[in-house]
Amino acid sequence: MINRDDFLLNKDIYFFNNGSFGACPKTVFNKYHEWQRVIEYQPVEFFQETLIPELKRSRQSIGNFINAHCDSLTLTRNATYATNTVIRSLDLEEGDEVLVTNHEYGACINAWEFWQKEKGFKIKVIDIELPLPETSDIIRKIRSYINPETKVIFFSHITSSTAQLFPAREICKFARENNIISIVDGAHTIGQCPLNIMEIAPDFYFSNIHKWLFAPKGTAFLYTRKKLQSMVKPLITGWGWGLNRELQSGSDYIDTNQVYGTSDLSSFLTIPDSINFYNKNNVADLKKKCNALVKYFIREADKITKKKSL
Repeated sequence: MINRDDFLLNKDIYFFNNGSFGACPKTVFNKYHEWQRVIEYQPVEFFQETLIPELKRSRQSIGNFINAHCDSLTLTRNATYATNTVIRSLDLEEGDEVLVTNHEYGACINAWEFWQKEKGFKIKVIDIELPLPETSDIIRKIRSYINPETKVIFFSHITSSTAQLFPAREICKFARENNIISIVDGAHTIGQCPLNIMEIAPDFYFSNIHKWLFAPKGTAFLYTRKKLQSMVKPLITGWGWGLNRELQSGSDYIDTNQVYGTSDLSSFLTIPDSINFYNKNNVADLKKKCNALVKYFIREADKITKKKSL
């Protein structure tokens, strides 16, 4: 069972906000430092011989955890980085429309607005009230916003500011049936909810492994449907691109987005350890206890603030 001593947290503070910047367990943090020592012990050998196979091992580990083929995954720093990678890659132009909801994370909306100025497409915000309506009503609401110019729908699987669980599978199915690209911000999903990429069937899906799955900061993945992988462009072009590329993994999609110059990728290599910690401590069952504690906390806080309880 996980307890406070498993983490490096300040013992004078009760830490409730794992969503913003999740805490990394001592065992995973120690593996993180071990990898940094491996790099410094023999840097050339590490980058030329060790790195690519170990990155594949991490992609296989996360792929098994979310039911996605490892060759459809590229490791990235965070959801914001992944958002920018996808938007940059989309062939959007003036007159095209992108749908987002009114529950999206601010940094990701900033990315859309930045690239909107670069490319000229239009952003339409779908206003979905709280509490969330039934799935059929959400789909009906989305349908009312689409037209022949609608090219993309971007939404959060679990919203950041309002903590709502959107019906990702149904929205992606609707998008696919209407020839609309689906992009799912799953920053808060992995580790909180069972995640089955093949079942959801998005075009793009990304999530932060450093939140609810205990990896060190700056650890995330981007999933891309196979037929769209050739269109994904790197934010930074380095040795993973071009005829004379080095550090090849066997996939253009992975090479161009995974290798972009000398960088400490130790956090990526701890993904198997993070998943092992999650499984070993039966976090799936522990979440039920945490959910009950959250509801208790809210009820007690309501008594103090005189607000209506859940």
